[in-house]
Amino acid sequence: MADTPSLPFYESSAMLAVGGPTLRPGGLELTKRALSLCALPADARVADIGCGVGATVDHLRRHHRLRAVGLDRSAGMLGRARQRNPGLPLLKGDAACLPFEDGCLSAVLCECILTLVADIDAAWREIHRVLKPGGILVLTDIYARAPHQATGLTALPEASCLRGARSSDEIVGRMQRSGFTLLAWEDHSEALKRLAAELVLACGSLQSLWGTTDDPASATACPTAVRQARLGYFLSVARKEGIP
Repeated sequence: MADTPSLPFYESSAMLAVGGPTLRPGGLELTKRALSLCALPADARVADIGCGVGATVDHLRRHHRLRAVGLDRSAGMLGRARQRNPGLPLLKGDAACLPFEDGCLSAVLCECILTLVADIDAAWREIHRVLKPGGILVLTDIYARAPHQATGLTALPEASCLRGARSSDEIVGRMQRSGFTLLAWEDHSEALKRLAAELVLACGSLQSLWGTTDDPASATACPTAVRQARLGYFLSVARKEGIP
């Protein structure tokens, strides 16, 4: 499948080649770590929001015996997923409007996608709605380790996942206000550094990652903003409040 000029970098062939089928820092090793922290029973119903080409859904079903379904807003990514594994249960949809019934899921995985969601408040409400009381949210994403210097991230294009980076305090605060109890928070920024280094080797620079153009001002401002924000990567596990 050829890339188009408007294709976000996370959907590009370059990112697929470097990031592998999970298209995110840490890959399936971080997913395995998250599962070790929440001990989901076999046959539990799980949704992978932002499933990309379906690698995590396949892993959950094949190796953890979970009834996993994937959801992604990109028809192109879902097309790739179905080519790779025609039998995977995959849906087209958005995190801000999930196509699941209230309280039907034991767990939701959001791995490196919430920073790309336009209506983040709606996404948190929807995740809370579809989880059972006591249900588990696995969240991995980019965050700003120097949030007081992160204002420059707004200069990045909307399609850049780096633009939506927030501080750990803001992420945990939103989580708690949305009806979740934090169970675990781990920093995995080394995984982000490794992916960035591999992208530089493959693409020559990180310019494509933050979506800059040939404009000299943009090419200077974006890497400066990213450096000042001290972007890192985290894994968190949270539980929906209420009695199962």
